[in-house]
Amino acid sequence: DLSEEQVLRRYRLDKAAIAGLCRELGADLESLTGRSHALPVAVKVTSALTFLASGSFQTATRDSTGISQSAMSNCLAQFLEALQRRAARYITFPTPAHTGTAAGAFPGVLGLVGSMHVALRAPSENEPAYRNAGNYHSMNMQVVCDAAGTITNVVAKFPGSCPNAAVLENSALARLLEGARPDGAWLLGDRSYPLKPWLMTPIAAPRGAAEERYNALHHQALAALRRTLALLRLRFRCLDKGRGCLQYAP
Repeated sequence: DLSEEQVLRRYRLDKAAIAGLCRELGADLESLTGRSHALPVAVKVTSALTFLASGSFQTATRDSTGISQSAMSNCLAQFLEALQRRAARYITFPTPAHTGTAAGAFPGVLGLVGSMHVALRAPSENEPAYRNAGNYHSMNMQVVCDAAGTITNVVAKFPGSCPNAAVLENSALARLLEGARPDGAWLLGDRSYPLKPWLMTPIAAPRGAAEERYNALHHQALAALRRTLALLRLRFRCLDKGRGCLQYAP
């Protein structure tokens, strides 16, 4: 009964996208018990989206969806697990044979690499490892996107104190690019990453107009990544520290 505008405001996705999610995840979310009071797939999907889009606590989300706290918790877990099982179908890094697309003045760019910190409550184990440079607890999530903002790689398993360079160095992406990378294809990254044959970074102490122009164009090319990360926080507000930290173990 909600208007399209109300749906977008509440769930951050339109009606067609939500219906598509229900069809895609239906087999995973349908109740296996055959109980008469089992929650329909649409209720599970919209309940999970309400939480992800609001960045609120599960209790507050439960109040707006009208289901119990335990049911809300189960909906979210089932929804996320179902999405995760399908991630590789929708999130794929360009193959080594792909020469990349232009990112501003840079031809042959396979992707733009950066990170965002997702705030967590202080974990009970190994707490110092999750305290980042901003003095709050987080996961350091690596994201790669292309010039159009399409996300092609995510690494979300390292604690907040882990430097960006270490996250990349210990990822499958680094091993891929150190192997079958075609000539003239690379990633762009900011100053938090080291220069590599497959990773172009800003020049630390530019000399002359040519190097200053390179840095300016490099910064301009990374704008697509900055926009992508900002949109992620806006659409899925559970990722935005301004809404409070996620109340989950790492």
